[in-house]
Amino acid sequence: MIILSRALEKAGAKTITVTKTITVSDLLAELKLSDTHVVLVEGKKADLETELNEDDKVVVLPIIAGGQV
Repeated sequence: MIILSRALEKAGAKTITVTKTITVSDLLAELKLSDTHVVLVEGKKADLETELNEDDKVVVLPIIAGGQV
């Protein structure tokens, strides 16, 4: 199951279910998202080559930046 951040949901994204093993990179491409998004699998940051399985809980978040130092 893929869970997108509220910001992405507001942009029209949906919760989807992965029915085959794919990589994080494949998922981002399928969702038409850049590889600059942060992807968490089972609560841990995943790299682009991490394989996703049908039962994985995945969260996709945009990079957040801003403010002044």
